[in-house]
Amino acid sequence: MAFISDWTQIGSDVFYRKHELYTMEWGGGINLGDFMVAAASYGGPIALTRDETKFTKTQQSGKPIIFVFSSSGRKISSFKWMSGYLLCLGWSRSEDLVCVQEDGAVSLYDMFGTYQHTFNMGQEVKDTQVQSAQVFTSHRETGVAVLSKSNRVFMVSNIYEPRTRKYPDIPSGVVECWCVIREERHTNVLVSQGNNLLLLNHLDQRPQALYPEWNEPGGCIVEMAVSNNSRHVALLSDTGKLWIGSSDIRIKYCEYDVKSQVKPKQIAWCGTGAVVLLWDMTLEVVSVNGDATSYYLDSTSHLVQEPDGVRVLGSTAHDLLQKVPLVVTETLGIGSMAPGALLLEAAKGFQERSTRANDCLAMIKDTLEEAVNHCLQAAQHEYRPQTQKMLLRAALFGKSFLPEINPDPCLPLTWNQLEHLTLPVLLDRLVFRRFFPLALQIASFLKMPESDGASRILAHWACYKVLQPSQKSDEQIAKEINSKLGYTPGISYTDIANRADQAGRKQLAIKLIEYECRAKEQVLVLMRLGEDQTALRRALQSGDTDLIYTVLHHLRQKLSSGDFLMFIRNFPVAQSLHIRSCRELDMEQLRDILVQEDDFHGQALLRIKEAYMSNRTDTRQASLQGAAELFRKAKNESACQMTEEQVKLVKWQVRLEDGQHKPYVNKSLYDTLHQLLIDGQIKEAEKLKTEFKIPERSKNSLLLLRHQTF
Repeated sequence: MAFISDWTQIGSDVFYRKHELYTMEWGGGINLGDFMVAAASYGGPIALTRDETKFTKTQQSGKPIIFVFSSSGRKISSFKWMSGYLLCLGWSRSEDLVCVQEDGAVSLYDMFGTYQHTFNMGQEVKDTQVQSAQVFTSHRETGVAVLSKSNRVFMVSNIYEPRTRKYPDIPSGVVECWCVIREERHTNVLVSQGNNLLLLNHLDQRPQALYPEWNEPGGCIVEMAVSNNSRHVALLSDTGKLWIGSSDIRIKYCEYDVKSQVKPKQIAWCGTGAVVLLWDMTLEVVSVNGDATSYYLDSTSHLVQEPDGVRVLGSTAHDLLQKVPLVVTETLGIGSMAPGALLLEAAKGFQERSTRANDCLAMIKDTLEEAVNHCLQAAQHEYRPQTQKMLLRAALFGKSFLPEINPDPCLPLTWNQLEHLTLPVLLDRLVFRRFFPLALQIASFLKMPESDGASRILAHWACYKVLQPSQKSDEQIAKEINSKLGYTPGISYTDIANRADQAGRKQLAIKLIEYECRAKEQVLVLMRLGEDQTALRRALQSGDTDLIYTVLHHLRQKLSSGDFLMFIRNFPVAQSLHIRSCRELDMEQLRDILVQEDDFHGQALLRIKEAYMSNRTDTRQASLQGAAELFRKAKNESACQMTEEQVKLVKWQVRLEDGQHKPYVNKSLYDTLHQLLIDGQIKEAEKLKTEFKIPERSKNSLLLLRHQTF
């Protein structure tokens, strides 16, 4: 059967297929091994520029040229690269070309070569230079991560609103490989160094060591890849062992021996069910169950990871490798007895005027609607028009035996009534009757704006879902809602979480609010739900100072002073912001923090500030003397000596004021000496000079100034 000729079985019931998408229009003269290649996901454009690390023969000289092609190899544009050394190319979700330089500058161009803008990863990156970089995408944003030559990772999560974050220092040594793991609310970095596997989080002070479970000592990890949903990771050791498991390294799916210690050119995920390893002319596919198969290629190729497969970009052809969807396997598989397969056989029998058409229809009498849907779904996943037509004809054949009208969701409306009622109200009535799928289909068919159509319907469905009793856990329900809603514009997870909380399902509300994109809304709900620690962590991750202060104010009102200070000790950034606020607004709270942290130097500075906030000289002397003692505890002898001299000066000034009845307090040492000389108190000036060891030259200068004044 021609439509399954490109299927390859991996394991007992899983099939993969490699389908040729295009014969490349750029011809066979391009050797991708000589180029830096970046291809956008979802069938986007391809960028090529010569790889300066390779010895290639080229007629061009000077600055490199960046070429942009369509996915079929048709040239879109080209432009000369006029900036610094180009280290990495990538594509954003909006199909802007991202160019990362060795000095940390990141430039954006559209696919036609038009310059957009440039930003920098920071002065530290510029000073230390970049050794490698990665462009990564999340469900909404595109980011850039760089590894500096000083073994430190810097990251910008959104290239259109660049804000650089530093990650903990990596110990000195060679970094074999690294990758970015995007989670729902933060982004981690996985690093292989020697025999160590490290996880970096920008909120942590130091890297976290991870220990994947190997059947035998795994050696050094030389390649790694993360699936598109960031839930799975593949690690390849220098001994040829491939470890496949969860991205937190806690769960191991399988371990496979690739029987080669030659490092592959690339490693990528094919959906979430298999890992693909690319050598020069060989492609090996390893499933998460440890089953494998190989493909042989015609030319040097490049892998492009997609959500449901991997594209194989070659010099002459562009292929898509993917797992055959289950509905296609059941409908087109040899010997399948699934409803869709039997309907397809019935349609063929009908065309051939065979009695087996009636026999097959009798077998699926009770599942005919399911069979029709299977044929329609299978047609959606097929690439060959003749196969699509065959499946659609089978679906049409089966549909002719189904009742024309389902009476359940019917509303007996005339056209005039519908015009008066309006479509949004009609959809509301379907939603109130809980015909959510039908309402979505109508909204989609009529191309209604999402605010009136899909967003509103899905929001109603989610609110209905959280109110229904279920045997599933709160986490499962939250994931199910997120899988349906995703991040559809107009959907507010805050509203859904509030509805769950009103229904008394607090834990479900907590799980749902994790999916809220707006940090402020998420934090406010978490505080109301009593999840103070999570609220503070989310506020810190957002980088919004006002939001962090909002959480801190909430905690100060809720907790006792001691409990509050102990709470924020676990969040250094929040503690620093609170200390900064206390310096301006709450000296007593600042004192409590400094005492709790045994910060004698900070306590001394606070005493000095208090000393000069008071107009009483006895209070000032006591505060300064206390500051001197604290400097001594902090082992800052120079500061201690200076403070003690200030205490001595204040005593002198008080004595002079009592004797001369003139203001001396609040003057500096030299101003005090100058005032004595002006007042003609030469003896007192001499005593002051001797007591404080003022140089003779300074005294003479002040005398000269006195004579000039007179």
